Amino acid sequence: MSNLPITEEERKLDYSDLLFKPLPEVDPKLLEEMDLSPVDPSRITSIHDRNDILKPGYLEVENGYAKMPDGSGCVATKVEMPGVTPEMIVWWFAWHGIRDLRYRIWCPTEHYGIHVHEDSLAHRLDTSLSLEERGWGTTDVVTEDVGNGPQEMHLSFYSPEDYGYDSELVKNVDALINACVSDPKTGMRLITFSHCIRKIPGGIEYRSHYWQGYSIDENGKAYAASIPPGGFPMEVMKANAYHSLLEYTNLAQILPGLYEKYGKEADLTKDFYK
Repeated sequence: MSNLPITEEERKLDYSDLLFKPLPEVDPKLLEEMDLSPVDPSRITSIHDRNDILKPGYLEVENGYAKMPDGSGCVATKVEMPGVTPEMIVWWFAWHGIRDLRYRIWCPTEHYGIHVHEDSLAHRLDTSLSLEERGWGTTDVVTEDVGNGPQEMHLSFYSPEDYGYDSELVKNVDALINACVSDPKTGMRLITFSHCIRKIPGGIEYRSHYWQGYSIDENGKAYAASIPPGGFPMEVMKANAYHSLLEYTNLAQILPGLYEKYGKEADLTKDFYK
């Protein structure tokens, strides 16, 4: 159930009922894995080793979090999504930023609002580009609660090349979503994340990594941007981890139906009504 009211105009949208759908339970096995955290930071994948995410097989920690030696935070989650394809994920990240309600149905209790930054909207809506290209270089303005109350943030999306990924290793995966997050008031870079999507029988596995306090520069290099004195509290990593498990568990349920109806529309602004 959403923490925000819904307008009469939003209620007419054919996906508005998803705002009131009970959130699914996260797979207990994933919660059991996460409950073993914090893990030794040497076991989790640091941002400097992020190309390891693209290699075949699995990392030592796929679900967990740790405080790194420099005080930054690292979070990893892996959620299987039956019936979902990599194409659906790429489409979702192009589509959902166009309307507040699209973002809110993703995680109604923790997502508050979204819009594509005015400087990015023309690029996002450019039908001459692929859906992947329509995302790269654009910024979403989101209001989200990942454990510290609602916070407005800028999410700026990067191509694999601009994110510093090895072009040969990128061929091992089926989709990548990469972004750096900043405070719109100060411009301070807060966190960067990468979602690695691979096909599995019957669906996909959605492997996420979040590096708190880090960002990516114009040359694709990682740098410490905003690590507080004493480092991040463990509660910050924990909240990020459980939020990620929840939002991607719910996305797995709602995405196939949304894609079936909207995925073939080149115009991302198009809505259907009840």
